Formats: sequence, C-alpha cells, structure tokens
Amino acid sequence: MRRSVMLLGVLALGAMAVGTIGVADAKTKIRLAQTSTVTNCMMTCNSQAATCQTTCLVPGTAPTGAATTTSNANLSTTCQANCSTQQISCQTTCAQNSPSQ
Repeated sequence: MRRSVMLLGVLALGAMAVGTIGVADAKTKIRLAQTSTVTNCMMTCNSQAATCQTTCLVPGTAPTGAATTTSNANLSTTCQANCSTQQISCQTTCAQNSPSQ
C-alpha cells in the first residue's frame, strides 16, 4: 500500500513537471526549413560541393620500382577546404532567403 501511494505521488509530480514544461515550450517558436524551395536550394549546394570535391583529387606519382605505373591519387586539402567553404556560404544564402523568415 505504501509503495502504491509513493508511486502515485511520483507520477503526480512528474505530470505536473511535464505540464509546466509544455507551457514553456508552447511560447518558444522553432523555425524549420519546411519548404521545398529551401530543400531544393540546399540540395543544389550539396551537389555543387560534391562536384567541386571531385576536382580536388590530384594524380599521384608511381614509386620507383613499383609493380604498377600509377599510384593512388592525393587529396588537395586546400581545394577541399575551399569546396566546404563555398558549400556553407551557399547554404547560408538558402537559409537567409527562406520564406519562413
């Protein structure tokens, strides 16, 4: 019996806390990119970044005495950073032009 009373008390306190949180959350406005225009813009930015990143591979040179005449490509980190910067800039523009603003 005592456990039942304690459990009911804990549940009641929990319900009161949830009710209070719900009231506070109702006043908070959350902005989300919910339009296809923003989504399409963001996807275009991602596509452009992927295309840019594929140009960042520089053919390597084969080591002396290697069994093959080619080697693994090397990644240009400067190029990669530039592509990422362009992507973030593009996505920022998409977000700023969002109709939900």
